[in-house]
This record gives sequence, C-alpha cells and structure tokens, in this order.
Amino acid sequence: MEARRVWLPCDGDAFVPAVEVKAEPNGGGRSETATVSRWCAGGRQEELVRLPTARLKDLSPVVGDPSATCDDLTSLPDICLPAVLHNLRLRFASDAIYTSIGPVLISVNPHKRLGHLDDFLRYCDDLDRAEDELLPPHVYRIARAAFTALVRTGKSQSILVSGDSGAGKTEACKLVVACLARLAPSGRAGATEAALGGALMLEAWGNATTTQNKNSSRFGKWLAVQL
Repeated sequence: MEARRVWLPCDGDAFVPAVEVKAEPNGGGRSETATVSRWCAGGRQEELVRLPTARLKDLSPVVGDPSATCDDLTSLPDICLPAVLHNLRLRFASDAIYTSIGPVLISVNPHKRLGHLDDFLRYCDDLDRAEDELLPPHVYRIARAAFTALVRTGKSQSILVSGDSGAGKTEACKLVVACLARLAPSGRAGATEAALGGALMLEAWGNATTTQNKNSSRFGKWLAVQL
C-alpha cells in the first residue's frame, strides 16, 4: 500500500510535502513518524519528524506530484493554501517569478535582474493579439491584454497593482508602461522616450524605509496613460 502523503506545517517554508512512514510506540501513547521532503533551489532534503497520531490524521493530503509545477494555479490538482504556496516556492527557485491565477498575475520579487525576461516583448511580437492567452505569465501579458481590449472596445482599461512593501509594485508599473510604449509607439519624435522617462518619477515618490524597501511609498499612485 502506498504511503500517505500530507502537507506538513513547517517554520520558514509554511508547508512541505511529507510521507507517512510508520507508527511507533512513544512512551504511554503512540506517534507517527513522517519523512519530510523539502524542495528548494539546492535540491531535495529529508529528515524524520515525529508527530502524534491525532495531529497527523488532521493534515491535508497531497494530491498529485508535489515536484511538478504549473504556471496557472487554477490548474493545480488540488487548490489549497499548502499546494499554492509550494507551487510558488518551486517556481521561484527556478526564477519563474510570475504565476497566473486565471486573469490575475502573482509576482514574487526576486530582488535581482532576470535577463531572460528581456526577450518577452520580442516573443509577444510573434503572436497575433487574439492569442494573448497563449503567452506565459508576465506583467507584459497583463499590459498587452489591456491594450488589446482597448483597441477592440474603444473603452478605457484599468490595471490594479497591489502588494506588500518591496513586492515590486513600482517596477511592475514601469514594465506596464514599457510594454504599452512598445505596442503603441508615438509618431511624434521623442514622445515615447519621454513617456518611458516619466516612469522614473515613480521611483522618486517614496517616503519611508521598511525592512524590505529603502524607498517605500506609503500611499497609492494613479498613473494614466493616454493613447
């Protein structure tokens, strides 16, 4: 019989997949011994953790292969908090910082520049605008979808960017502006460059220091792009 796999709460990693091994006497009661498998950038680590039988039975089961990832959380075999966090952690370890959840994009700040993202706009150019759903998760995909809807309907579009301090909201806004400038360049000399240069103002409107960000904005920002 295949060992039962469960999501085990873990300090630092929130939840990790664990495999139930065997039951062993432990003093006056009984306990279960679980093999905890950790997935991280450096590879897989294992350790034995002893848990009371009652607690082990209350843990959520792992559905599907915990080493497999998906770029849209709605495609997970079981949509629960442990599975969502584990999927995001595995993708982040491989520098896949963007993950979709339907039309919503989740971005995890890598705090470093990822060179392979520079090719994304060139990839966008190879697709017809009707094929936005074929694009992998990215801020550019969100911006491109908004631009496509603008052209199709003639109505203004909105993109909401929210997150914790240091999550990368300002950088995401700059990427949106860069994508729109690529999709709808101005015929007036220097206008597109001026719009992109204006995005630098976003960096100046910071007025607080947090543990995650030296130049954190303590208020909302409204950015209107006229096309």
